[in-house]
Amino acid sequence: MSKSRGTFIRARSYLEQMEPDYLRYYFASRLGSGIGDLDLNLEDLVQKVNSDLVGKLVNIASRCAGFLRRGHDNLLTAQCPWPALPQAFLAAGPGIGDCYAGRDYARAMRKIMELADQANQFINQERPWELAREPQHRERVWQICSMGVNLFRLLALYLQPVLPATTARAADFLRDDLDWSRPPALLGEHRISDFRPLLKRLETRQVEAMLAAEAAPAQKP
Repeated sequence: MSKSRGTFIRARSYLEQMEPDYLRYYFASRLGSGIGDLDLNLEDLVQKVNSDLVGKLVNIASRCAGFLRRGHDNLLTAQCPWPALPQAFLAAGPGIGDCYAGRDYARAMRKIMELADQANQFINQERPWELAREPQHRERVWQICSMGVNLFRLLALYLQPVLPATTARAADFLRDDLDWSRPPALLGEHRISDFRPLLKRLETRQVEAMLAAEAAPAQKP
């Protein structure tokens, strides 16, 4: 809603085109502990959703799940040759919780996306898609992708207060309830479900359709 222009977007018009989690994340990424107006830039909304939620968060699971399904019947390995990385993710949990408690949601989102960057960098460095071409690297690929799924799980857990619908789908994929009340931990030897898209890219045409619906003359009953 723009107070100065006297314009607004109705919730129904938004929901006919886009998921609530898109807007929840966008607002959270800009909402600090202070008091002030919060601007909605629709171009920035599209970019942020596609960059952070699709390109960083969901990308971790989608890059790893196929190797686990084809080579290991969706079973994660308990072996972890890189203990420092998951320990860093686990250690970040209390600080993220403090940000939520202090209503500094923007800082919480920054911390979580910094972790997502680390997870994607790990997968890029290990390059499981290349190792999978050689049978002797089968165990290594299993360990890499199990690590990726575990890191994704911790990110989904940390984002649960902001992305309830997306993390509910992630919980189904992980076969885990993502319970905030339990201390975060790695899944260990655990069987996940087949991966299905958790969140679609936000298209500019969806925003345009929403704006067109608001610009159309009101229908008389």
